[in-house]
Amino acid sequence: MAEVTGDLPATTAVRTEPERGAERRQVPASAAARVELVQINFRASKDLAKLISRLSAERGSTRRLFAQLLQNDGHEVPAADLNPPDTRRRYDD
Repeated sequence: MAEVTGDLPATTAVRTEPERGAERRQVPASAAARVELVQINFRASKDLAKLISRLSAERGSTRRLFAQLLQNDGHEVPAADLNPPDTRRRYDD
Protein backbone atom coordinates (compact mmCIF):
# COMPACT_ATOMS: atom_id res chain seq x y z
CA MET A 1 0.00 0.00 0.00
CA ALA A 2 2.89 2.37 0.75
CA GLU A 3 4.02 2.31 -2.86
CA VAL A 4 0.58 3.57 -3.93
CA THR A 5 -0.03 6.10 -1.14
CA GLY A 6 3.55 7.01 -0.22
CA ASP A 7 3.38 10.38 -1.97
CA LEU A 8 0.27 11.51 -0.06
CA PRO A 9 0.75 13.84 2.91
CA ALA A 10 0.73 12.23 6.35
CA THR A 11 -2.19 12.92 8.63
CA THR A 12 -1.60 15.08 11.67
CA ALA A 13 -4.74 14.27 13.63
CA VAL A 14 -4.47 12.32 16.86
CA ARG A 15 -7.13 9.70 17.43
CA THR A 16 -8.96 10.08 20.71
CA GLU A 17 -11.46 7.68 22.18
CA PRO A 18 -14.87 9.12 23.09
CA GLU A 19 -15.86 9.30 26.73
CA ARG A 20 -17.35 6.10 28.03
CA GLY A 21 -21.10 6.16 27.53
CA ALA A 22 -21.01 9.02 25.04
CA GLU A 23 -23.30 8.29 22.12
CA ARG A 24 -22.01 8.71 18.61
CA ARG A 25 -24.20 10.65 16.25
CA GLN A 26 -23.81 12.17 12.85
CA VAL A 27 -24.49 15.87 12.50
CA PRO A 28 -27.29 16.28 9.93
CA ALA A 29 -26.66 18.43 6.87
CA SER A 30 -28.75 21.55 6.57
CA ALA A 31 -32.07 21.01 4.81
CA ALA A 32 -31.40 23.82 2.31
CA ALA A 33 -28.19 22.20 1.04
CA ARG A 34 -29.70 18.79 0.24
CA VAL A 35 -29.54 17.76 -3.40
CA GLU A 36 -30.13 14.40 -5.06
CA LEU A 37 -26.79 12.63 -5.39
CA VAL A 38 -25.62 9.85 -7.69
CA GLN A 39 -22.35 7.92 -7.53
CA ILE A 40 -19.90 8.12 -10.44
CA ASN A 41 -17.25 5.42 -10.99
CA PHE A 42 -14.71 4.80 -13.72
CA ARG A 43 -11.50 2.89 -14.29
CA ALA A 44 -8.23 4.74 -14.87
CA SER A 45 -4.49 4.14 -14.97
CA LYS A 46 -2.60 4.17 -11.69
CA ASP A 47 -0.82 7.40 -12.71
CA LEU A 48 -4.13 9.16 -13.39
CA ALA A 49 -5.53 7.87 -10.09
CA LYS A 50 -2.51 9.28 -8.22
CA LEU A 51 -2.90 12.62 -10.01
CA ILE A 52 -6.62 12.80 -9.16
CA SER A 53 -5.83 11.87 -5.55
CA ARG A 54 -3.18 14.59 -5.21
CA LEU A 55 -5.30 17.29 -6.85
CA SER A 56 -8.35 16.28 -4.81
CA ALA A 57 -6.37 16.61 -1.59
CA GLU A 58 -5.29 20.11 -2.65
CA ARG A 59 -8.86 21.18 -3.56
CA GLY A 60 -10.58 19.56 -0.58
CA SER A 61 -12.51 16.76 -2.31
CA THR A 62 -12.76 14.84 -5.56
CA ARG A 63 -16.25 16.22 -6.12
CA ARG A 64 -15.00 19.80 -5.76
CA LEU A 65 -12.04 19.07 -8.07
CA PHE A 66 -14.23 17.82 -10.93
CA ALA A 67 -16.77 20.62 -10.40
CA GLN A 68 -14.05 23.29 -10.60
CA LEU A 69 -12.47 21.71 -13.69
CA LEU A 70 -15.85 21.61 -15.45
CA GLN A 71 -16.62 25.21 -14.44
CA ASN A 72 -13.21 26.35 -15.72
CA ASP A 73 -14.07 24.64 -19.02
CA GLY A 74 -17.17 26.84 -19.32
CA HIS A 75 -19.85 24.48 -18.05
CA GLU A 76 -22.60 25.58 -15.67
CA VAL A 77 -21.95 23.70 -12.41
CA PRO A 78 -24.36 23.64 -9.44
CA ALA A 79 -23.14 25.51 -6.36
CA ALA A 80 -23.71 22.37 -4.28
CA ASP A 81 -20.91 20.67 -6.23
CA LEU A 82 -18.52 23.61 -6.17
CA ASN A 83 -18.76 23.81 -2.40
CA PRO A 84 -20.13 20.47 -1.15
CA PRO A 85 -21.03 20.09 2.52
CA ASP A 86 -18.53 18.40 4.80
CA THR A 87 -20.15 15.04 5.50
CA ARG A 88 -17.46 13.63 7.76
CA ARG A 89 -18.81 12.26 11.01
CA ARG A 90 -18.40 14.41 14.09
CA TYR A 91 -18.70 13.19 17.65
CA ASP A 92 -19.54 15.24 20.70
CA ASP A 93 -16.59 15.71 23.05
